[in-house]
Amino acid sequence: MIEKIRIKEVASYDSTGIEVNLSKINYIYGSNGTGKTTISELLRNSDNQKFSSCNIEWKQGSPDFDMFVYNRNFVQENFSTHNDIKGIFTLGKESTEILALIDGKLKDAEKHQDRIGNLENNIKQKKEQLEIIKTNFANHCWDLKQKYDENFKEAFTGLRNNRERFMEKCLSEAENNNSEIYTYEELNRRVESVFKNPRVKIRPIPEIQYESSLEEQSIFQTKIIGKKDIDIARLISELNISDWVQQGHRHMEGTDGICPFCQQELPGSFKEKLDEYFDETYTEQIQSLNSSIEKYERDTLGFFEQYNFLITEDIPFIKKERITYLFEIMNSTYKENIQLLERKRNEPSRSIELNSITSYLEQIKSEVEQANVQISELNRVIDNIKEEKERLIKDIWRFIVEENKGNYDYYMSNFRRENRALVGMEMGKTQQVGFKKKLEEETIELQNQLTSVLPSIHEINTLLKSFGFTNFQLAESDEQGNYKIVRENGEDANETLSEGEKTFITFLYFYQLINGSNDQDKVNTARVVAIDDPISSLDSNILFMVSNLINNLKKKVRSKDSNFKQLIILTHNVYFHKEISFNKGMSNKKQPDETFWIIRKMGNISYISGYEENPIKNSYELLWKELRESPNSITTPNIMRRILENYFKFFGNVDVNEIVEGFPDEDKVVCNSLLSWANDGSHHVNDDLYVDSNQEQNTIYFEVFRRIFINSNHESHFNMMMGELPFELDEGKDSEEDLVSREIKLAMEQAAVSRE
Repeated sequence: MIEKIRIKEVASYDSTGIEVNLSKINYIYGSNGTGKTTISELLRNSDNQKFSSCNIEWKQGSPDFDMFVYNRNFVQENFSTHNDIKGIFTLGKESTEILALIDGKLKDAEKHQDRIGNLENNIKQKKEQLEIIKTNFANHCWDLKQKYDENFKEAFTGLRNNRERFMEKCLSEAENNNSEIYTYEELNRRVESVFKNPRVKIRPIPEIQYESSLEEQSIFQTKIIGKKDIDIARLISELNISDWVQQGHRHMEGTDGICPFCQQELPGSFKEKLDEYFDETYTEQIQSLNSSIEKYERDTLGFFEQYNFLITEDIPFIKKERITYLFEIMNSTYKENIQLLERKRNEPSRSIELNSITSYLEQIKSEVEQANVQISELNRVIDNIKEEKERLIKDIWRFIVEENKGNYDYYMSNFRRENRALVGMEMGKTQQVGFKKKLEEETIELQNQLTSVLPSIHEINTLLKSFGFTNFQLAESDEQGNYKIVRENGEDANETLSEGEKTFITFLYFYQLINGSNDQDKVNTARVVAIDDPISSLDSNILFMVSNLINNLKKKVRSKDSNFKQLIILTHNVYFHKEISFNKGMSNKKQPDETFWIIRKMGNISYISGYEENPIKNSYELLWKELRESPNSITTPNIMRRILENYFKFFGNVDVNEIVEGFPDEDKVVCNSLLSWANDGSHHVNDDLYVDSNQEQNTIYFEVFRRIFINSNHESHFNMMMGELPFELDEGKDSEEDLVSREIKLAMEQAAVSRE
């Protein structure tokens, strides 16, 4: 059945609208024009675009009920000048055995529907649990995104602002990405190369070339001395003066046999002996020494010049500070070696060993080789940039999968468990729907053996006669499955019926319709019934007959075996409301399966109020209650007219116009204006009428209304019924005597009312 109705932004309902919580039996009272028909039209035609802001909330999910709504639009659609009326199929009475079978199958179908409802609730709860599990996992994934977003943003492109899609990507990669796992540092280095470095290829650094053998030439360790087999060789060797003698030998040229050191005359053959001592071998060794020294100097200085760009230029991947440091050590070592070589040059007999720069050279070569590897990788990446990006993105996601492994395993474990339960529930629901459908199909087959329009004709005609309508009746039309309205002599009566007759027969048609169906396959489905003002244009006798029919319908709704599940009644008639809502032995108390509502319109906006007991005590009290609570309502003219008619005419047989004659001439205009306004306002259906009445105008008319009671000596009744006035009236100060008199009259009036 319907659990809740929400109406807004349609007819007289504003953007806030109203919300009505319903039970099995629901009474909605309201004057004409307050918005009752809008409610019944929503129930009747909720798919209409004008109700797009409204909704009907059904208990246990989607509705599985047929909706039947009686209102003025139903009357217009089902009673036209066309003679044929669509027939109502009902169950026949030929076979009690088939009826029992139908009843059993319908009860079984209803049990399956209850199970379907329970399963739908469980499915909804299980889906909510799955959504919580999914949300928690999405949050964990998003935390990883936030952590690595700055460095891996290129891999997260298209997902950086969408938590849901990022989570789905994590799930997809966890299932499909089996790439090699790289460390964060390795991936970050590749990001620099692939995404951040300029897309320009770099020339490799020339290979470091230097002959380390230059430092190890044997001539540097060789002691260069003269010939050993001449007589002076022994003396030179013993005194270790080879280098001194060699220098003197160089200076002997042009000394004319004089010693260049002591200036003494040399022996005659001394020069020849020295020439023989410093023979060709000695000379060749000296030349080799000088040549080796020159080569060392030339090649080492050439190395410094050739590779000086490593410290003067900005070369990618080169550790410039490291290279500069090594170059400084090598240069310092080179200078030390040059000093050693100069000493060797001056003292050929000395053996020297140069300090090696090879170890530093190898370190520079290693740095250059590493840089060249990175340069080569960069150039390769540039040549294959598209493939490299794809590979790097895949490796980054493999890293994310590994980081997220614990969260993923926990999510999948819980998700699979809950999802298995959900799948089982959905399968159970599908099975129950299948069982229910099969029972319904079997029920339809049985109903087709019994359904007919003839029982409906008989029932409606019986009701017409019992209610005193004997000059027309229903008959089966020539068109199979339809009715026609005929007089006693068989003539068509459709166009000659009075408004009351049309209204009554249409309601009887509706009453039969809810007990059957226009559709032969739906004669016994579960149903919700809404009835909106069924007693318009009917006299008081018919009002009680209609009330009796509705009270019978209430009994069916309360019966567990009935297919009537809910009843909603809307009316503006107090007497009718009393007849259908009175619960014997309970006074005005509300039964557990009932709701009571009053709908009002103020400022052309409809409002609704719920009550814990039946608010309709009697019509006269209700009119005063409406006037007290809604003095600015659009229905105020109707309320004032009915109060005046009820009190003065029906109760006292007094003509209000005679009371007006007792007013001073200057007040008669205002009094007549009130009566004119009241009568005008009381005879219109105000769904589309808006009377712009401000506070000042309402105060004036209300004062006139009050003075009618005062001038007729019925002020105490007015005060009793109104209680506290809704307006501040400028009536001066009462004397103490007036107040006492008023209290006495009020007490007497209340006593009289109590006796009645």
